[in-house]
Amino acid sequence: MAGTRRLIAVFALALAALRAAPAQSAPTYKFADLGRFPQNASAYLPIDPDAPVTNYVNQVVYAEEYLRNHFAPWQSEDLSYLDLTFEKIFKYYESILKKQCYAEGGKVFPKKSMEALGKNASIDENATPRPGVALADANVRVLPMEAPLYGSRESALGEGGRLKLDILQNSTLKPGEPLAVYSTSADSNWFFVATGAVVGWVKAASVASVDWDFMDWYMYSPHSVVVSDDVEVGAGEGRAPLKVKMGAVFPSDGDDLLLPERGKDGMAVVRRFDLGDRAVPFPLPFTPRNAASLIDGMMGEPYGWGGAGRFRDCSAMTRDYFSVFGVWLPRNSGDQAVTGARISLKNTASGERNGVIVPAAVPFATLIHMPGHIMLYLGVYDGEPVVFHNTWGVQTNSGRAVVGKAVVSSLRLGSEIPGKPANSLLIDRIDSISFPIADLGEVN
Repeated sequence: MAGTRRLIAVFALALAALRAAPAQSAPTYKFADLGRFPQNASAYLPIDPDAPVTNYVNQVVYAEEYLRNHFAPWQSEDLSYLDLTFEKIFKYYESILKKQCYAEGGKVFPKKSMEALGKNASIDENATPRPGVALADANVRVLPMEAPLYGSRESALGEGGRLKLDILQNSTLKPGEPLAVYSTSADSNWFFVATGAVVGWVKAASVASVDWDFMDWYMYSPHSVVVSDDVEVGAGEGRAPLKVKMGAVFPSDGDDLLLPERGKDGMAVVRRFDLGDRAVPFPLPFTPRNAASLIDGMMGEPYGWGGAGRFRDCSAMTRDYFSVFGVWLPRNSGDQAVTGARISLKNTASGERNGVIVPAAVPFATLIHMPGHIMLYLGVYDGEPVVFHNTWGVQTNSGRAVVGKAVVSSLRLGSEIPGKPANSLLIDRIDSISFPIADLGEVN
């Protein structure tokens, strides 16, 4: 397949949103779990909170693999590192043209407008990718358009406690994130890019090109990682401030971190900045105390589908958390669940799953998965296994009981809500536990 093709880039994430069931009006609930279980991670620390979850030598090995994935866009000529080809992308996305989408307020999105988006989203699959770097937070869109689109009128209206699933929102980039530019939109305002984890359209103004000298410096310098959320950097000298989220990795030189910005010729140049103790050498030692500090920094954060509003969804939260410890996770929850070692729970009855989880799971280092959702295991409290997760809410017969933020709960969150569908609790729906640091778990 040669030449320029129309790219209708709507990812599997978006198709899942399109298939979401419609909802009705939703009552407001007070969740018993949020009062029963402390909403601070230090409450779940073990007796020796500074004992390593894994030894630092092991972490360094994982961190080296993390950096290989992080810089993959600069070292690849195609998308094979993401298990993607343009032929696969084109074939998959054609189906979206048959879908009726809706704009804010539930208004039908005209087919002519969708066709215009398609014309703007063109790509030469044979073009050589150009290396670049993100200069600021940037939404990764499945089409070159900032306004949201929804897969149903109900989703556009947010009825029944339903999350307004913007099917164009795929992910977000962090400042300093390496990428490759594969195409420019017809209106020149957008780039189609690939990072170490995702592909999609980002605003061209948020990207700068890089040369070999810049890439060598960026890849082979020591690295540091940001351990606090929404750290403000870059103010002064006529520059607008940037807010950097936890989990961002930058090259460093002594106490200085190296922040990219666009030079006069459009190429990236490096500016130094010092975050003090809000950034540490990469990776941070993986201890329960360090883990609890990271979790508390995200506790209560509003839910953000695909990073919307600079907030995290469930898999962005787990990804940023493990990044600090040098452990690379893919972008979506399903891929995260099969990273490292894994124990399947599909053939284990709901009433018996705690008996598998508790003896096998490692607090602060184990993921618990169900279709469409991922959680971090913290341990046992008041006789129940507890998890930290950013969740939109709990299914009910009348729609959705909204949580809408990062919380600690049991796997029976919302069990007290009357009229729930059968087998709809987290404990009923989970299908595996996994260990991103494979040496901590056993493959079943």
